[in-house]
Amino acid sequence: MTPLTLLCPQCGSPLPRQALWRIVTCTYCGADVTHSEELVHAADFHAAYLRSRAGDAAADIACGGQHYNTIAHLGAGGSASVALANRSGAVPQRVVLKIAHAGAPAGQLAREKAILDQLQADDLPGAAYFTQRLPQAVAVGSSASADGQQRDVLVLRHPTGFWGSLADVRLAYGRAIDARHAVWMWRRVLEVLAYVHAGGWSHGRLSPEHLLVHPADHGVLIIGWSGASRRHDRAAQARDLVQLAWAMRAMLSDWFDPAGEPVLSSATPAALAWVLERASQDAAWCASLGAEGMRRAVGGAAKDAFGPARFIDFSPTPSN
Repeated sequence: MTPLTLLCPQCGSPLPRQALWRIVTCTYCGADVTHSEELVHAADFHAAYLRSRAGDAAADIACGGQHYNTIAHLGAGGSASVALANRSGAVPQRVVLKIAHAGAPAGQLAREKAILDQLQADDLPGAAYFTQRLPQAVAVGSSASADGQQRDVLVLRHPTGFWGSLADVRLAYGRAIDARHAVWMWRRVLEVLAYVHAGGWSHGRLSPEHLLVHPADHGVLIIGWSGASRRHDRAAQARDLVQLAWAMRAMLSDWFDPAGEPVLSSATPAALAWVLERASQDAAWCASLGAEGMRRAVGGAAKDAFGPARFIDFSPTPSN
């Protein structure tokens, strides 16, 4: 075996063999040295850790021991506004902040984080895949707002590549989208619903505002889980399917009648229109199919209307 001589990089003096696996102090120059690139002094590591969490004193939001600078307003609901933000400090991270409105129900965002944590912790078949397609909570807490009041804040990982909600798409188009795009949107949501329903969950508030679209990957992320429940209630799960059908009707409508119901575009293929009409009106039928059965029904209607599935580029804004 070839002998190995360890030398101090500062003064060139020989070091004991222990420098191969731990930090030693050179007896000639006093330098702390190790051959391993994975070892650091605990005190140095702790100091670096504190620096990484120190953040920026001028940051807009402090939550969970971290500081965040808001970048852009993303939207607002009945109880919270949503903003894109960066975690400040030595280890930046892009996040989404939900900031409760004044007078919002206390503990609502904490409940949402608890639900999201449970969804992530579920160990159902397919969990490794589907938990990546559900929102991931980082922290929840309270922070002083511009008016000096404390507001509840929920920090979520930023889902990269998502453009906005289906409501934003509907607003941008001002008319029905291509039915072929509505098919993949519908089926993507049904795929995730089949997983969460298998765990006994129901979302309860599915609407275009709670469905974020990923144009490049043809993905849809379900958000707004604060009203979700876990009761293994088939009727509640059927309501999810009915609500989703109404959301898809909104995407396939050219206008709304005075009663507020979306009227399907005449360009919607008959086979797909039939599934939409029944799914939005017949909860018992939805319950009998379940999310997976509904996904197959939508796929069958799409095949009848368009032939074999193929990828078609999607733009969330109209080209003309």
